[in-house]
Amino acid sequence: MAYIRERNGKYFAEIRHKGYPNQNKTFKTKLAAVAWARRIESSMDQGSWVDTRESRSVFIDHIMDDLVYSFERFGLEVAGPKLGQLNQIKEYFQGVSIHDLTFDEVLDFAAYRLQTVAASTLQTQMYYFKQAVTNSRIKTEQSVVDMAIDELKKKKLIKGSVKRDRRLEGDEWERLLDEAGAHWIRPIMEIAVESGMRQGEIHSLEWEHIDFDKNLIGIWRKNKNEPGGKKWHVIPFWQGVREVLLREHNQTGNTTTVFGVKRAASISDKFAKMTKKLGIVDLRFHDLRHEAISRMFEVRKMRVEEVRLVSGHSSLEQLSRYVNLRPENLVD
Repeated sequence: MAYIRERNGKYFAEIRHKGYPNQNKTFKTKLAAVAWARRIESSMDQGSWVDTRESRSVFIDHIMDDLVYSFERFGLEVAGPKLGQLNQIKEYFQGVSIHDLTFDEVLDFAAYRLQTVAASTLQTQMYYFKQAVTNSRIKTEQSVVDMAIDELKKKKLIKGSVKRDRRLEGDEWERLLDEAGAHWIRPIMEIAVESGMRQGEIHSLEWEHIDFDKNLIGIWRKNKNEPGGKKWHVIPFWQGVREVLLREHNQTGNTTTVFGVKRAASISDKFAKMTKKLGIVDLRFHDLRHEAISRMFEVRKMRVEEVRLVSGHSSLEQLSRYVNLRPENLVD
């Protein structure tokens, strides 16, 4: 049974349910207290309740540090605006544990940020917050961050995740290759369009993980369910990738990494400068992955499971966000 009591302008919710330890939490509004109590009681009734005591010792500022580390481990630079957004969350919730974090506090943070930033910036920041909580691997009921994001969407203060459908158009690819010339970014672009590999995966690619006899590449990919947060994947490559890799191998010699670029972010930075110079609008380096995956269906006529093996998507829903097929390319 749930009990809601007002104490000094706040609402104290307590749940006593046979077979489960008593649960309690304090909220700024009665509405939030009632919603929490109903959710916990419902999960207990259904036998799906999770003991969240472990979350008492895990603090928001710590999980934000962990998120920065996870980005850097996969070759993603964390600096400038991104680092600033992560640090703002860290500083605002300094000393607050995941267990003690409330729905109202997250909404207060969103309101505070909207005083000085656009809704698009808040949206990015909230999804970083959600990712940090998810990466913590603490078993919780629905995260209050998720609940706050849902509430912000309802109030149209932020948008839902938007599927990008940008692909190469007209002569954009030829112009980009001409602009790249003999620059180090050209083979990286070619690998991206041919293989669908992510920027960080291409950046960290090593010669010892390439089997030219079997046309296979070994790469580490993020996987929150695996020890260390990543899983080893072996993917096939085709003639276009093979030609680029052999050309690079003949030129670079005995280097460890294939491309020798110090920072993964240098790839997208250089690509952005090229598109700006050429007047190509709204095309990002990551869109080359969309292009590659769409071509796997259109040109290579691959089956869904085959594409998932290469792309590394764990679900059809995730894969669908990267597929932007053109009807004219599906006609024999």
